[in-house]
Amino acid sequence: MKKLTLQTRFSLAAVIFLAAALTGALILRPPYWLAYAPIILAAGLAALLRYASARKNLRQAQLIVENTIIPIQPAVICGQTNFGIYVSVFGILLDDQIIEWGGGSGKSLKAVKIGRDYISIDCGTKEDDQHVRLLYPRPGDDELEAVIEKFRYETGVVPVKEG
Repeated sequence: MKKLTLQTRFSLAAVIFLAAALTGALILRPPYWLAYAPIILAAGLAALLRYASARKNLRQAQLIVENTIIPIQPAVICGQTNFGIYVSVFGILLDDQIIEWGGGSGKSLKAVKIGRDYISIDCGTKEDDQHVRLLYPRPGDDELEAVIEKFRYETGVVPVKEG
């Protein structure tokens, strides 16, 4: 989530900087300003598109975190940064990677399987299926039933207990 926030802020800063540069070129009219203006404008438009994409990803990540069904403890990979994994009604957030379904994405949640040490999720479209398997120590019976009920109620998909 931190990476997505930083990407969004960096993209916004680039848009603001390029808008100021274009304004400066139009007001001050330095030598060859007619050559600078289209280049700055094109870079500004590219930065604006990047900002819109980063903002969309950040909102999707926030939506996933706010509607979490299963939070998986943070993991340390090769001594690097900790990150949490969130499985929600709308998708999965793995550090800064988003696997989404529902919400107009065209993808849908197809199946959820909960094993003794994993959770397996199938999602996608008719043409493109995606299979995600996460390490997840299965909770006690009461908590597991609550997770299954949340999935069933929120998504309509009933998770299957395996093993």
